[in-house]
Amino acid sequence: MEGYISETVALFRQMALFQGLDDAQLAEIETFFKRYKVQKGDQIVQEGSPGDYFYIIFSGRFLVWHETPTGREEVATLIRGDYFGEEALLFGQPRLASVSALEDSELLLADAEKFEQMLALYPSLRVSFTATAESRRLAEKEHFDWLGKDEAIYLVTRKHELFLWRSLILPIFLVILGIPIAVWGMMMTSVFLQHVLLVSGGVLIGGGILWGIWNWIDWGNDYYIITNQRVVWLENVIGIYSSRREAPLTTILAVNKLTTQIGRIFNYGTIDVRTFTGSIVMRNMANPDLFEAFLRGHRERAQKRTLEQERQSMREALRTRLLMQAGGKTPVGNSSSPKPSLPVRAAPLLAQDRNKAFKEMIKTFFMMRYESQGVITYRKHWLVLVHKTLQPTCALLALIAFTAYLIYRLGFQNQGFLLSGLTWTLLLFLGYVGVGLWWLYHYLDWSNDIYQLTPEQILDIEKKPLGREDKKTASLDSILSVEHDRRGILRLLFNYGDVIVNVGQTQFTFDGVANPDQVHQDIRAHMEARARKKRERELAQERERMMEWLSVYHEEEKNLSKGARELEG
Repeated sequence: MEGYISETVALFRQMALFQGLDDAQLAEIETFFKRYKVQKGDQIVQEGSPGDYFYIIFSGRFLVWHETPTGREEVATLIRGDYFGEEALLFGQPRLASVSALEDSELLLADAEKFEQMLALYPSLRVSFTATAESRRLAEKEHFDWLGKDEAIYLVTRKHELFLWRSLILPIFLVILGIPIAVWGMMMTSVFLQHVLLVSGGVLIGGGILWGIWNWIDWGNDYYIITNQRVVWLENVIGIYSSRREAPLTTILAVNKLTTQIGRIFNYGTIDVRTFTGSIVMRNMANPDLFEAFLRGHRERAQKRTLEQERQSMREALRTRLLMQAGGKTPVGNSSSPKPSLPVRAAPLLAQDRNKAFKEMIKTFFMMRYESQGVITYRKHWLVLVHKTLQPTCALLALIAFTAYLIYRLGFQNQGFLLSGLTWTLLLFLGYVGVGLWWLYHYLDWSNDIYQLTPEQILDIEKKPLGREDKKTASLDSILSVEHDRRGILRLLFNYGDVIVNVGQTQFTFDGVANPDQVHQDIRAHMEARARKKRERELAQERERMMEWLSVYHEEEKNLSKGARELEG
C-alpha cells in the first residue's frame, strides 16, 4: 500500500541516530535487522564477552549494570528507541557492561557483518555511532553523580580541540622563551647574572608548563551532555568554580545552531537552547550538527513519552477506580489519611561523615559556586576576598621578605642582626601565626557570607567569625521578579555583580556574586521547576476529579440500566 511504513521504520523515524534519512533509506536499513523476543530476567549481554551483535530496543525496558565485589551496580535503564552493543563492534573490544531485560521485551538485532554493511552503505551512521560510543566511555570514566536512577547519557561532547590549542599558545611561548634564557644563564661568568637568568628562565619554563597543564585540565572539565531527560552544560574551574546548567527536554522551546565560516571548516559552533526561563548557550562545541540532531530527536521522543505516560496514568487510574467499584471497595487515597510519623532521633556525626565534611570544605575552599545534594551555594567574587584579605596578605608578604633578608644576613653572610637567631626564629613564628590568624579571620568572613538556592527557597546567610549569624529565607513561590546588574568597569571586566530578588515588599540582594547572569538563570530555572511540579500536582488532582466524575457516571449508568430492566420486567 502506498504511503505505508512498517513499525520498525516508524521507530527509526523517532530515533536521533537516523535523523536526515528518508523512509526509503530507513526501510533499507530495516533489512539489516531481525526481531527477537526476550523474557523478563534474560541477560542479553555479559560484561567482558566479545561483541557479536548490535541491538535496538523495539519494546520493553532493559537494565545496564556492572558486577562489583559488593554486588550489582546499576548504570542506566534503556527503553524503546535506545540501543547498545555498538562499542564492542566499533572498537573490537569486550563488552563494557552487562544488559538484562526488566520485562518481556523485543529487540532488533544486527550481527557484526550486517552492522558493517550498514555503516558502509551509510557512512554518516559511523560518525553517530562513534560519538555515542565515546560518550558512554566518557560517562563511565567520569561517574557523573548527578544522574538520576533511570537516566541514561546519549551524547557527551566538549569544546573543539582548536580552542585547547589556542589556549596553549602563550604557555608554549613562555617555555620556548625560557629555554634560551636559562641556557644563556648557564654560560654567564658573573654569579649574579647567572642566578638572575637561571631563575628567570626557570620561572618562565615552570610557569608556562603549569599554565599549559591548567588550561588543558580546564578545557577537559567542560562538558555538553544530552540524556534521556535533559540537556546539561557542565563547567568547572578547578578549586574556583563549579556550574551545572540544564533544561528538561520537555521544556525546550527551540534549538538554534550558530556557526561561522571558520567554524564550518573546522566543524565547531554554538548551540543555543531556548527554554521558558531563558537560554543555555553552549559555545564552541565540537560537531554541533550531530549535537543539534540528537537534541531535536530526543526532545521529540521525550515529549511523546510524556504524553504516553500521561495517557497511561489516566488509563491505570480509571481501571483501578472501576475495579474497586466493581468489588465494592473505596479507593484508599480517598478514605485513609497519612499516619503521623514518629520523631526520629538525629544520628551522631560519624568519623566518616566528619572526614567527608572536611574533604568537602577543602574542595570548595576558594569556590565561588558549588552544588551539593541539590543545594547551590554562592559566595562573593574572589576580588571581594582579595579586598578583605589585602592587609594581612601585604603583612604576610612583608614578613616573607624580612625572613629572606634574615636568612641572607644570618646564613650567607654569617652576620648578626640586633638579636640572636633563636630569638628571631621565635619572633618570626609568632608573627606568622598572628598574620595567619588575621588572614584566616577575613577568609572566614568571606567564606561564611553565602547565598543558597534550594528546590523550595532562597537563603541569605551572613555569619561573622566568632560573632552573630543573620539568616533570611524566602520561598520560591513568593518571588515576584529577579534582576541583576554589573556596575563599573571592574565588575564588567571580571564578570561579577549583584542579583536582586524582589519578594513582596522586601528585597534579597546577592551582593558581588560571580557571573550574576547565571545566578539569575539558576533562580529562574528553580522557579520554573517548582512551578512545573505544582502543575503536575494540579494535573494529578484534576485527573482524580475526572476519575470521580467517570466513576459517578458509571454508577448512574448501572443504576439507570437496572431501573430500565425493572420497568421492562
